[in-house]
Amino acid sequence: MTPHVVLVSGSLRSGSTSDRIAQWCADRCTERSATARVFTGGELDFPFYRPGLSDSHGAIREFLGELDRADGVVLISPTYHGTLSGLLKNALDYTNDLGEPRPFLDGRTIGCVAVGAGTQGAVSTLGTLRDIAHALRGWPTPLGVVVPHAGVLAPGDEVAEQHHREKLTEMVCQVLSSTLVRAGELPESVGAGT
Repeated sequence: MTPHVVLVSGSLRSGSTSDRIAQWCADRCTERSATARVFTGGELDFPFYRPGLSDSHGAIREFLGELDRADGVVLISPTYHGTLSGLLKNALDYTNDLGEPRPFLDGRTIGCVAVGAGTQGAVSTLGTLRDIAHALRGWPTPLGVVVPHAGVLAPGDEVAEQHHREKLTEMVCQVLSSTLVRAGELPESVGAGT
């Protein structure tokens, strides 16, 4: 089994920390023999959710198609006033249009990352992301990650601080290993987070 992970960033700002962390985590997925698809915030600029709209909107259909085939999902949101961005929440509302046999994000492992200008709002955002993952019938990883400042990324989009590298890598590994355990497989390539 080759796990497929969808990484979703909740910031519309071009080159945002959220978009860059999504790509960094996607690279960790592919290093561990998974496939990955990143949706940047710009790709999620959908109309407000209403039932049935996804049938006639190509970008929404593509997003839902990727989520439908995903084994794992990583949600990365900037912290806006102590919670996730409206952009990300609206995109996740469209999972209402995913039907049987796996409605919403049912059975998928969900990694959560909150990016903020401090820890208080980011921790609140992380808790909300995990609550939403549960509400969508997903399985949040034991480790959620708070990135309390935008300076975590060095030139070339490398995560500058070892602590953040280790936590993000461990979260990615938990997404992959949980997915493979449920499928009855756990190759050595996933391994430990560090």
